[in-house]
Amino acid sequence: MSTTGRRRSTDAADRDARRAAERELTARAVEALQQSEGWQRWLQVRRHFHSYSLANQFLIALQRPEATRVAGFKAWLKLGYCVRRGETAIRIWAPVPPSKPRLQAWRDAGADPRQRPRTFFRLTAVFDRGQVDPLPDFPGEPAALDPPIVPVDGDDLAHLFQPLCELGTEIGSRVDVETIPGTTDGYYEPASRRIAVRAVSSDFSANAQIGTLVHELSHALVRADRRDDDPQLTYAEEEIVVETVTFCVCSSIGFDLTGSSIPYIASWAESADGTAAIERYAGLIDRLARRLEDVVVTAAEANATDDRQVPR
Repeated sequence: MSTTGRRRSTDAADRDARRAAERELTARAVEALQQSEGWQRWLQVRRHFHSYSLANQFLIALQRPEATRVAGFKAWLKLGYCVRRGETAIRIWAPVPPSKPRLQAWRDAGADPRQRPRTFFRLTAVFDRGQVDPLPDFPGEPAALDPPIVPVDGDDLAHLFQPLCELGTEIGSRVDVETIPGTTDGYYEPASRRIAVRAVSSDFSANAQIGTLVHELSHALVRADRRDDDPQLTYAEEEIVVETVTFCVCSSIGFDLTGSSIPYIASWAESADGTAAIERYAGLIDRLARRLEDVVVTAAEANATDDRQVPR
């Protein structure tokens, strides 16, 4: 056999071994969710990585569940940080678009849409903020890494009320603000598709109202956004799923409900197979959360832009 033939054979074997290792890592990430604390690790990771794919959330939760922000080696340098020597990378899937020469060759051949070179994915190395140090000579200052925290008692999120109500209308629900007796802050009526939330008062802030509205909208979305392959939910399981969605969505805008959501989820889990529910319904949770996150993140960014344009 020629030297070239041996090299090609070795390259193919190395490539097959690498792909097998990649498949094993992904399989272990999904398997970890089946363990008793797997869903809790995923839940904590998703609050920081809601824009990442579900597969990458699982991978981060498996390899570094305490991660809060990740970037590649060169990306950290641009932010004013350097990865410490000896740190182990986190592997996540990243898209690899077709090269310019391949695209040009495709165009030269007639640009048949059916033969367009495809984007593929490969595992790439990223590092968490806990694995980097600020560069001492970085021009200006390294980028700030801590997102703003929104207090439960306040009105920072009041601007989200109208966009969320519009989402309610879009999915066929109506949002009413009313006086609700007792300790209930809101509820959803499936038969009428009506959502009710408490009016803002001295003991019920605008931020708390938004948290309640997100929760009740999640109940509405469970029905309005249902797909044929979605699992059937018991009453207790729906509460677990909905509160998990609420926790994820509020975390995406810096509204930390850990103190209330986690105990709430745990209490419902006592009356249902809570861990199994989260494990089985991770895809459903992620999909519903993204629907709401599209609304609140877009509205929050628009509000921040408006604030910057107001003359001081």
